[in-house]
Amino acid sequence: MLDLRSEEELMEAARGGDDDAFRTLTLRLRATVVRFLRHMGCEPAEAEDLAQETLLRLWGARERYERRARLKTYVLGIARNLWLSHCGREARRAARETGREEQLDRLLLYGGVRAEGLEARLLADYRAFRVREAIAELPERQRVVFVLAHLEELPYAEIAVMLGIAEGTVKSRMSRAVRNLRQSLASEYYQAGHKEE
Repeated sequence: MLDLRSEEELMEAARGGDDDAFRTLTLRLRATVVRFLRHMGCEPAEAEDLAQETLLRLWGARERYERRARLKTYVLGIARNLWLSHCGREARRAARETGREEQLDRLLLYGGVRAEGLEARLLADYRAFRVREAIAELPERQRVVFVLAHLEELPYAEIAVMLGIAEGTVKSRMSRAVRNLRQSLASEYYQAGHKEE
């Protein structure tokens, strides 16, 4: 039977000892946490492992949980802290390099094929790859704000609470992130034949 309770209501029930409510909550949140970690630069298996650890920590914190913001914000805060402690600068660089190797393999595999549909798909894959790569190359503070605001669609006020910074700081980091992404992706944009108006 479909459980129509909100995530916050499920967490309150789990806090009261309802294991089924927490199981339902876990099923709802897992994909969100994995997606967030992937956007932060984790490889798929690493994102799955960190998502599992995030949900285990949520279980451990259920009795201390206070409903101050949306539960999604709270959970992504746990995931962010795990990501920061788990992924050193070298690990993040290695993950980006692995992505480049996979893209190169894909381009080499289909390099001699001239089918228009395949070329269009490869070009779309490459553009998506470059966007992910550009996000991964943002300075950490800008990347966190960009991923939370743009990809996870959290309001600036909630991001400010999660990160312990002023809302104005969130806005300025987001502005710098967008400017850096535009600069990073400008060459692909112009190569595709677009002109700034």
